[in-house]
Amino acid sequence: MKYILLFLIVSTQLTKTNAQLNKGTWLFGGNGSLFSYNQSYTAPPPNPDFTGKFTSIDLSANVGYFFAEKFAGGLRPYFSTYKGETSGGAIANELKFAIGPFARYYFLNTDRQFNVLTDISYQVGINKLFSGDKPQGKYNTLSIMAGTEVFFNSAVGLEVLVGYKNLVASFENSPSAYKNTMKGFQTSIGFLFHLEKN
Repeated sequence: MKYILLFLIVSTQLTKTNAQLNKGTWLFGGNGSLFSYNQSYTAPPPNPDFTGKFTSIDLSANVGYFFAEKFAGGLRPYFSTYKGETSGGAIANELKFAIGPFARYYFLNTDRQFNVLTDISYQVGINKLFSGDKPQGKYNTLSIMAGTEVFFNSAVGLEVLVGYKNLVASFENSPSAYKNTMKGFQTSIGFLFHLEKN
């Protein structure tokens, strides 16, 4: 860890900071996020309704392209797994995988060492439950985030985002069929690489 920090400090000192936010630049990276939310669980009879509190750790990647100066779009694969406890004392364990588009816009001039941005994304995918009859169903999520990216040099940045997340996961054609709606506050941190097209 100390070698990574040393590399970032040296890179910052030796390289002129001028973020690549120009048209034609590729954007790669990934982040992890901590999502804490309240869950409202609605199921057809005889399955009971309940509420619960959950915390998940989510991982996502960015593969994007700057279509115009300071505006990028692309695809964002998403992976999530979590455990939580319901009001009835039950423990849940689910796995989700999804992919979908994202778009982001940087507000400040491209020669700044940091920039303010907004990001919106939507993913669709599968939802797998590892309990009961282990059903598989549908999953989709919408995130609206804002924050800052601090650039260590012209190609590497660290972003910190906060915002709102809405997630819907469902299982169908199963004795444990249900639909989950999860809404809450999200924080995210990750590294991005801005690679200028040759």
